Amino acid sequence: MIVRGVAVFAVLCATCGAVAAEAPEIGTTVAVKNKVTVEADQLARPLLKGENVHQNEVVVTEKAATAEIELKDSTKLAVGPSARIVLDKFVYEDGSQPAAVSINMAKGAFRFITGNSPKPAYEIKTPTVSLAVRGTIFDVYVDGDGETVVLLHEGEVDMCAAPGSCRRHNRPGHVVRVGVDRVIGEPLLWTGSLMKGLGVATVFPFVGRKLVIDPVRRLSRVGLSTGRTVAGKVIRTPGRAARGIGRTLRKFRPRF
Repeated sequence: MIVRGVAVFAVLCATCGAVAAEAPEIGTTVAVKNKVTVEADQLARPLLKGENVHQNEVVVTEKAATAEIELKDSTKLAVGPSARIVLDKFVYEDGSQPAAVSINMAKGAFRFITGNSPKPAYEIKTPTVSLAVRGTIFDVYVDGDGETVVLLHEGEVDMCAAPGSCRRHNRPGHVVRVGVDRVIGEPLLWTGSLMKGLGVATVFPFVGRKLVIDPVRRLSRVGLSTGRTVAGKVIRTPGRAARGIGRTLRKFRPRF
């Protein structure tokens, strides 16, 4: 029985090696917290820090688990808890840069940071919307029904829910929602009502946190939900400018 079990295990391991060998390596895992698995061809393996990921693999995180991945073109992905992301395509044709980078954010929370590939090469999909990047950093949350929200940090994102139904999201600190009806909303400040009462910690878990792939605290949970981070800069800046002008005028005011 022991010999037979060892033989079966050896066959399974050989199969795993063959699958990994056939699929091209497209990136490296730079951070893992708690239980994260990778699925390919009905096989699953734990994902550990420093391991490679391959084309067509599915990364799945358990509750309270996260993963951070850097692709070969320096595209960076953070995967939040209870999430599922498919690394669809990473294809080189002519030259040293990928001709196609396709990622399917099926469920959960994510952060995406554009790499060195040409912007038209990227295609990021959720069940309800396709995202085309324009030199961009943004967070995405996809619920179990496919409803999607996109929080922009830098750059611009072209969002298309259906042919002829597109919007360019270019307002950092604002959220655009795409419902299951594939209607793209206006850019809004965050409120819990945008995603059926889910809290900001669930929808955007990376806000205000330093990541290995992104060691910058982007926005804050309090600022995002109150609008202070976005609107406060606009409100306070004129005041500071006026005070600066006042100081300059006083400096050069004649003294009698």
